[in-house]
Amino acid sequence: MNSSAAEIDLKLRDDFRRYLREYGIESTLIDPVLAVLFRTLASQIYALSSDTDRLRTALLDELLDGLGFERRFAHPAQLVVRYDCQGEPVHVGAGTTLSGEPESGGRMSFTTDYGMTVSSARIAAVFVYQRSGEDRATEDSSGMLRLLSGIELPAESLRAGPSYGPVPAELGAHPAIYIAFENLSPAYLSRHGVFLQTSPEATLLNAQLESENWGLASSAGRFEAAGVLRPHDLNAGQHQLQWLKTIDELAVVPEETETPLLPGGFWRGKCFVLPSVPVDRHFLCEAPYGLETPLRAIFERSGLFIKPRAWLRIQLDARVEPLHTAITAVYLHAQSASNVECSNQTVHFAENGTTIPISRETGGRSFLVAPLSITGESGETYLPEFQPSFHPGIGRYRLHQGYLTLLPGKMPNGADETYANVRLWMTTGAAGNQMGVGRLQSFATAPARGLSVENITAAAGGSDGEGLHSAQRRFSEALLSRQRLLTRADLEVSIRSFDRRITGIDVHPILARSARGLRRLHRITVTAGRDRFAAPEEEAHALVTDLHRFLAERVPLDVDVNVELAWA
Repeated sequence: MNSSAAEIDLKLRDDFRRYLREYGIESTLIDPVLAVLFRTLASQIYALSSDTDRLRTALLDELLDGLGFERRFAHPAQLVVRYDCQGEPVHVGAGTTLSGEPESGGRMSFTTDYGMTVSSARIAAVFVYQRSGEDRATEDSSGMLRLLSGIELPAESLRAGPSYGPVPAELGAHPAIYIAFENLSPAYLSRHGVFLQTSPEATLLNAQLESENWGLASSAGRFEAAGVLRPHDLNAGQHQLQWLKTIDELAVVPEETETPLLPGGFWRGKCFVLPSVPVDRHFLCEAPYGLETPLRAIFERSGLFIKPRAWLRIQLDARVEPLHTAITAVYLHAQSASNVECSNQTVHFAENGTTIPISRETGGRSFLVAPLSITGESGETYLPEFQPSFHPGIGRYRLHQGYLTLLPGKMPNGADETYANVRLWMTTGAAGNQMGVGRLQSFATAPARGLSVENITAAAGGSDGEGLHSAQRRFSEALLSRQRLLTRADLEVSIRSFDRRITGIDVHPILARSARGLRRLHRITVTAGRDRFAAPEEEAHALVTDLHRFLAERVPLDVDVNVELAWA
């Protein structure tokens, strides 16, 4: 426990008297000037020692920088918006600025995390299929299909007389979500966004949504290889669905607008963007195979509902919460947006110096999320202070306690640069959480004709900075071997977390001949159930390729990996 300023002052006086006695001087009086000096020194020592949390945070920041770990500053609030389009399909690009009025008053802007397309398409209905708890382990038992409540059904679906009770269905052993789309434009579902809102207690479902494959029903109502879609990380914790292809063909088309690369926000893992759909995959069917009979039981006038539509299926693991309560809503034309904006400033070193305040804690208007770019007079990009470089004259920067310190680079003639352009991603931090539902309804610039926007969730997850406890935990996790697979336990944990469909792992370390001589080889065989794959052979090839790439990036440099898949 830290001593008080008075205790430190008393200790300084006692030490002073003791040292005097060592020199043979006895005195009980202290000069008034010395008394003021001791009191002032004691106050300064107390101020430093009492702020240990700030000192520990500063030391941890320097350690993270020096080791090249990711620095996390303020975290922007995140919300989900939905668009309505009354005209031709419109592309909403990444980085589009949306504006609204928070509950505290004034104006506040949010920036879209990625791009998507909006059209006249809509959701006709959402169905969930699941076996009851006691029947999940029984292969020959039937499950129950029900229409998901809480979904705003179109007038045509309501006229069909829907009921929300469960009806028997024979759709396999695994739970699934079925989404029917209608009123499709020539764009079909290309680059459309889907948002699945779940209950806070649905932890198993939320985890599965981030990794489970989607399927587009064929014109015959079958979920085949041509319609398999796989989720890949996008931005801010959301996912881009891609067709089942080889790794080389899975590159996501980059957006033209600069957007911040954000970690997962509050609504992470619930927004999905469909890929571009070629014309030969504009599938329409009246009902997926096995679904027609249950649909006739759900709708009193089923003839008004059963007609050609596009159908998506999300097949899940059997260990999941009851879907009819875990899913609260499903929206089309929805995407996430974060409370970030770009700050642009030119720093003239002669006038402004090389250290400038950039965050609210040092007098700024907002909090730092991440640097976008720092460009010197020579046109070269400044690097972090500890990042290695082969260019000795390159400029560098340091972020510390709300300040940005620039170390000027060299011009081609050897002179120091006189200015640098600083571009930073900034956020209002926790204040962004005050954007309630329905309060964000406008674009910063004129939108396309017939396009409107409204936030369907409240903003959440905004913070003014990363706390010491969070930074320490992240630092500890980075030092563990989770990203460096050294032991058998490391391999098993990483492989099981890579894909939930993997049920067994067998690892054989051996020595193998190669063109480079004898090499250490981990021969890994993973086991999975064939019924968990819509297109077993095609998906198995993609799973093995992805897993091999994942492991090869994490095992030691002198170890090779061979991965095989065996059906359970």
